[in-house]
Amino acid sequence: MPRLGGFADFDPEKDIPSLNGKVVLITGGTAGLGKQSVQALAKHAPQHIYFTGRNQKAADVVINDIKAESPGVELTFLEMDFSSLESVKAGINKFAHDRLDILMCNAGVMAVPPAVSKDGFEVHFAINHLAHAMIIHQLLPVLSKTAEAPNSDVRVICLTSEGWKGHPSGGVLYDKVRTEKGGMPVWLYRYG
Repeated sequence: MPRLGGFADFDPEKDIPSLNGKVVLITGGTAGLGKQSVQALAKHAPQHIYFTGRNQKAADVVINDIKAESPGVELTFLEMDFSSLESVKAGINKFAHDRLDILMCNAGVMAVPPAVSKDGFEVHFAINHLAHAMIIHQLLPVLSKTAEAPNSDVRVICLTSEGWKGHPSGGVLYDKVRTEKGGMPVWLYRYG
């Protein structure tokens, strides 16, 4: 990869170590950076990769692409709608391993029309934050157990965008995260 100003060179082919025996879960793994992460990590022989998304057809494309290049990697698609905590909990309850080495919280939205989630929260806040908080909470026992194993290197990675820079100077407006009020500048200013 070319060196970008202020960033270190990183070559996933060389710089990602062997993931042999490791279990990985990536949210938002059917498109964009999540899909690229699933594909890059699969090349390093993990035991199993779980990935989430809303679309089974998109998941099938990811699975077929990876099976063609890395046939030894086991893959499980966990279908879930991050705008519904019930859907997130039901999906994450299908996680079936007794270890989890890497949890990459990647799924997210930006600049979708003003709306509230199925649980009544502003949709950006629900999808980008609450859904991942639910997943981390549900998987914390298995992450902790894995961290106790010899030679473990457990990681929880939370991705974001530069949208966080738009937060209000006084902090998150928690009294506004259950409303549809306002257009783009208002929802952006609620929490960034």
